[in-house]
Amino acid sequence: MSARWTERLTADGSSTLAHADHGETFHSMSGAWTQARERYARECRLRERALELAPSGTRALRLLDVGTGLGFNLAAALEALADTGVALEATSLERDRDLLVHARAAPREPADLERWHAPVRLALGSALASHGAESVPLANGRLRLRLGDARASLAGLPEGLLFDAVFLDPFSPRVEPELWSRDFLAAVARRMAPGSRLSTYSAATEVRAGLLAAGLRVGRGARVGEKREGTLASPDLELPSLDPRVLRRLGARVGASGGEPRFGAQAGDPRGSIP
Repeated sequence: MSARWTERLTADGSSTLAHADHGETFHSMSGAWTQARERYARECRLRERALELAPSGTRALRLLDVGTGLGFNLAAALEALADTGVALEATSLERDRDLLVHARAAPREPADLERWHAPVRLALGSALASHGAESVPLANGRLRLRLGDARASLAGLPEGLLFDAVFLDPFSPRVEPELWSRDFLAAVARRMAPGSRLSTYSAATEVRAGLLAAGLRVGRGARVGEKREGTLASPDLELPSLDPRVLRRLGARVGASGGEPRFGAQAGDPRGSIP
């Protein structure tokens, strides 16, 4: 293992890594695999969204994965879509190539994580070998991996490509402030299809205000492990309500910055595809 990371066992038996420079782990110590399943796949309602798409003839659910990390969130997405008849088309943004080399090198426990993480490791290996030039097979779907600054990677995606779900999972605003900036959150919001959801572990007022300023509805994410709540966002869906006092603070924060919260659906669904 690289000296840049230290392996840590989490409460559900799955392991994560702690970064040597700033000490943050890639996952919650309450359970890395639990966080991937509950904070991201479940909170974005991936399975339900797939079952909504299937009758319309849509054969793939498009996921934007900000912060590939060890690939656990992608594994949770594969698990959620199992037996729905809808494939996963994932676009994953990651800065650290060396991390992905490590992530694909070792099997993961427990067994249910390994079942879904194995195809992710295989896809990451193929994507690294192709230098991110094209999408690669991911189980019965596809993975597009973009390495480097996520801001540039997002801007460089095909015009008109919209996503059914967004996993916003970079390091904290203290460590990666650029990926929580209002400009980046607005760029993410522009990539969200009608009926989509975004989930993140952060419940910071400024993050929520940035999502509101981007024109998204913002709601309270469920408790996962020791984290009391996260944040959900959508262009048009009803979400679990935030505390009224929190809403007042958010309105004041957005208004003070010169923005104004907007609510409601975006028109149209010019869904692009993974080439």
